[in-house]
Amino acid sequence: MTENSGGYNDPQVPPAPEQYPPAQSYPPPAAPPPTAPDYSPPDYSPPPNVPPAQTYPPVEGYPPPAQGYPPVADNAPPWTAPVPGQQNAFGGSASANLQNFDPKTVNPLDWGIMAAGLLALIFSFTSYYKYSLKLSALGISQSSSASVSAWHGFFGWFAAIVAFAAAALLAAHLIAKVSLPVPLRLVVLGGFALALLCALLALVVVPGNTGGAGAFGVKIDKGHSFGYWLSLFVLLAGTGLAFVRFQQTGGKLPGKPA
Repeated sequence: MTENSGGYNDPQVPPAPEQYPPAQSYPPPAAPPPTAPDYSPPDYSPPPNVPPAQTYPPVEGYPPPAQGYPPVADNAPPWTAPVPGQQNAFGGSASANLQNFDPKTVNPLDWGIMAAGLLALIFSFTSYYKYSLKLSALGISQSSSASVSAWHGFFGWFAAIVAFAAAALLAAHLIAKVSLPVPLRLVVLGGFALALLCALLALVVVPGNTGGAGAFGVKIDKGHSFGYWLSLFVLLAGTGLAFVRFQQTGGKLPGKPA
């Protein structure tokens, strides 16, 4: 049976197949990645028939090129850090030298120089300058005295410090074996000579201003006490001993022909 005009479909007649739009075009599948070739390291060997490197003579005025460090001997001992107190390649430490010090190796005159510097410092703390005061006014007469150390005036304490420093340098060289970059004997002699000069100046220059006291009937006499005279004596002795040892050790004064 056919379809009637009323639009009714016969149930025994199968329906027409459904129509689909045509398939769109798709890109072709991607090609597989190429396989990496087998890697082989480059050949660094020099090409054949290459002449050796040409050497040139050294240029005048320039040092030759360094040849590297010398080889270390097979039987060379390994390097170890120096132990404190042990002797090293630079002459040994001060502590080791003090342990090996023998007082008999020091010249007796050098002991006298070191003692003079120490005594000059000690005497500077004793009675150095002396002052006497006399009062005579309104029928009253009275006197008194007082003393002070060398540290109340410049030349006194400066002389003691310089002499002690010179003696300390000598002791460091003889006892601790300390090497100095200056001529030791000349420095010691110059130090004691300067200290002696300051002590002689302290004989003239006495600290303390007493001007104007006479108007009130006060008279003040300035002088020196036993500490000054002892200091002057040891500085004279130290300077003389330093000069003798300077000559005995072959020293020459600057400007004096050899």
